Amino acid sequence: MNTLVPAAITDIASRLASSAIKKYWQPPDAEVILETLSRLLLRVHIIIEEAEGKRLANEGMLLQLQMLIEGMYRGNYLLDRFKYPALQEDTKEVSYVSLSSKFNPAKRLCFSSHRKPLFSSSLKELQGIIATIEKGISDMTEFVVFLRNYRVVHDQPRYTYSVLENCIFGRQIEQEQVLSFLLQTDHLGDEDLAVLPIIGPRKCGKSTLVEHACRDHRVRNHYSSILFFRENNLKDVNMSNLREYAVVKHQNYSSSKRLLIIIELACDICEQTWVSLKSLMSCSAPGTKIIITSRSNEIESLGTTAALRLDLLHPEAYWYLFKTLAFGSRDTDEHPRLASIAMEIAAEYRGSFLAAYIIAGLLRDNFSALFWCSALKHLRAYVRSQLRLLGDHPNNLLRKDQSVHCLRFAEASYPLWMSNYYETDSCPDRAPNISDIMLGGDTPRGRFEVLGWKSRMAPYYSYMICCTTEAPGHAVCRKHS
Repeated sequence: MNTLVPAAITDIASRLASSAIKKYWQPPDAEVILETLSRLLLRVHIIIEEAEGKRLANEGMLLQLQMLIEGMYRGNYLLDRFKYPALQEDTKEVSYVSLSSKFNPAKRLCFSSHRKPLFSSSLKELQGIIATIEKGISDMTEFVVFLRNYRVVHDQPRYTYSVLENCIFGRQIEQEQVLSFLLQTDHLGDEDLAVLPIIGPRKCGKSTLVEHACRDHRVRNHYSSILFFRENNLKDVNMSNLREYAVVKHQNYSSSKRLLIIIELACDICEQTWVSLKSLMSCSAPGTKIIITSRSNEIESLGTTAALRLDLLHPEAYWYLFKTLAFGSRDTDEHPRLASIAMEIAAEYRGSFLAAYIIAGLLRDNFSALFWCSALKHLRAYVRSQLRLLGDHPNNLLRKDQSVHCLRFAEASYPLWMSNYYETDSCPDRAPNISDIMLGGDTPRGRFEVLGWKSRMAPYYSYMICCTTEAPGHAVCRKHS
């Protein structure tokens, strides 16, 4: 009995305390949370812009920067998801959260009743990312100090629309790792060649990353020749006609005789071919290096250094890219309905770079709620039909070189199939543009190629798509080397 009384008193006291907390404690003000996150993101944005204007070489600093960038993507994604809730497909009605700020006092925060069930969990997510970013910023104190000692590479901020199409989005850390490998002067020995494997799924940016690094002036001064091989160019290669089978990306007669060999594979490489190639390269000057890219994990064993792995952009980073491309220099807070639609469209494309540039370009050129709503409606119907017909998402099928229907925003008298999209140094004359076809423009009959998108950054590739209006099957078009 003596032990039960204190226990009962403790239980009653805890219940009273809990009741008092529920009665008098109020959740944090949502407006304050959103403004806090917005200000933190602005600080992070400034640090990242400053860092991306410098040529960083320290691995620890690069890791810190990568963590901060990921926090920025995550923070922006959660903030936008909260401000621009998903459209209700049946009513197409939505309520918006406009961020109040002393920079724009006209904006006010307002919530509708149907968002209350989501309100508590959303605030917890926002508070969690605020804590993460605050810790990230506090850990960057020494980083910011050290940053002053690094040479400025470019003066223009990278995270604006005017320069986004001219940079490798989300790949700065990987680019610095490639440059560090290429410019490292200590050698493994005369009998060994330094080999860097780069592994990743199709169209995740492997070739663009390598090309961009090879265009760095320090790399071009470091190597006498930069030779590029595709898989089918490696057969019967010998030292006497090495350049005959390669694309010469760079020639520098004033530098040493060391070579940089770039090999682009779809999967694995024949062991005999690899042994022969390494034997040929052993005759070149010390410091010759090889970069080999592939979708296969098997090439990891060929490396003399840890493999660099790339993946498709995660949803938070992809939304940042898609939003910037779709809105350009426009303020998304001034167009909350369009921002909600854009989030839905970006989610449907699952990290496809090519889709981001094609579809975001169409949205930017047709900046109206009517067109954007229609585009989302057609896209959802298109994805559902492809899943029902072919059993997989069209982006996944295209990465496997399988045929899918072309998305159209206008009625068409006959279906158009696409497959086997690839990059080439030059666009064929008079090739139709995929955007025009999607909007209802004239479509050729039979088998043909269309221009998907032309890059504004090195290597300035034109991304071509093989199409056919014939019976379903794989459109076979020639690839350009």
